[in-house]
Amino acid sequence: MYCAIGDSLPQALLDTVVAAEALPVLTLEPWEPSGSRGQTPFSLKRIIAGALDADLRRWAHDLASWGKPVLLRFAQEMNGAWYPWSIGVNDNTANAYRMAWARLHAIISEKAPNVKYVWAPNAITEGTSDFRDCYPGTDLVDYLGLDGYNWGAAPGHQWQSAEKLFSSSIAALSSLDANLPILISEVGCAEGHRRDLKASWIRDFFTVIDANDQVSGFLWFQMDKERDWRFNSSPVSTGAFRESLSQWRRP
Repeated sequence: MYCAIGDSLPQALLDTVVAAEALPVLTLEPWEPSGSRGQTPFSLKRIIAGALDADLRRWAHDLASWGKPVLLRFAQEMNGAWYPWSIGVNDNTANAYRMAWARLHAIISEKAPNVKYVWAPNAITEGTSDFRDCYPGTDLVDYLGLDGYNWGAAPGHQWQSAEKLFSSSIAALSSLDANLPILISEVGCAEGHRRDLKASWIRDFFTVIDANDQVSGFLWFQMDKERDWRFNSSPVSTGAFRESLSQWRRP
């Protein structure tokens, strides 16, 4: 679930996830979603200076009051160029990102020990940069996240195999910390020019994540948005997902 920093705690949604015996992942985004990436009120410098502290303290209080285990993913995909907190946007730097993360962590962890933290860059591909300089440090992170999408043959993009999209970035995460669990925090695949291409990509994705024992889980972006990212966008893709999931990490 996604929340802008000015939103309220989505307790009903969190409760629904817990009722399904799953661990909720809440993405907290410091911006106004209807605005552009150049929203200077949400620059990293302003976060460091305490401009968003009131909102962060409110989130800390509400998460603590809710009280159940939750994974908090803050200011994701910082190595892209599409958010107010992106490196290179609004004069943001990697050092400023680490400082903003540390401020968030200090405020939330003081009140809400039920929260674990997911640091989630975008996979290193066209339009992104290396993310390792943005890593806040093992003492401030509980899960190493990673977002990645195969956009297919959309303008400005090309079909990318799951191996090309994820393998080198997973290795980069492992180089930062070989012990923290890795969570593929967003993944999706567009349709190909043949009906079987997406199904093959899904099978390959499971092969890639199965090759690294640090990868503990994934969250499929189950929306028809810029592309139809859903794993069940066709019967053949649905079948490939179900079969692959049933075999994943089977002893």
